[in-house]
Amino acid sequence: MLMLVGCAPRQDDPSNPPRLGQWHDRTILTGVRLNDRALKDEEIPSELRGVIDGFNKEKSVCGEPRLREKPEIQAMLDEKFDDCAMETFDTDGSTLSALARCRPHDTGQDIQMTVRVDGRTGAEHLLLDVDGIARLTEKTGGNYVVVVSGRREIPRTGDC
Repeated sequence: MLMLVGCAPRQDDPSNPPRLGQWHDRTILTGVRLNDRALKDEEIPSELRGVIDGFNKEKSVCGEPRLREKPEIQAMLDEKFDDCAMETFDTDGSTLSALARCRPHDTGQDIQMTVRVDGRTGAEHLLLDVDGIARLTEKTGGNYVVVVSGRREIPRTGDC
């Protein structure tokens, strides 16, 4: 889930709000919606399982998390998607709001994806809320919208 956070060198950077230290990085799935209807776990289509299974993970790291810059994020998106454009990317150092529209590589379907991220950071925490919105067009001409939402929480747990 996002590539919006990386680790800086092992010397605290005073211009970066998060402090050098031990961090617990946890990503969780917060919801899946199909055409504005919340889906229970057993209702999630098998085609989405791979995407969803990538959400629930956690690890501990020693370092200094930082919000990535727009060119870094654009390069990562370009590797993962075809025709990907960052429409908005606003940050003031402690908050982030971003919106990108992309087309996945060779899915065989007409899929337009929108990724929306809102986040905030401080000396002791990083929090990112992410919505992945996919508009899929069926061969019959029908459309449906799937929204997969997740949260990445990275609290500082102490010194390294």
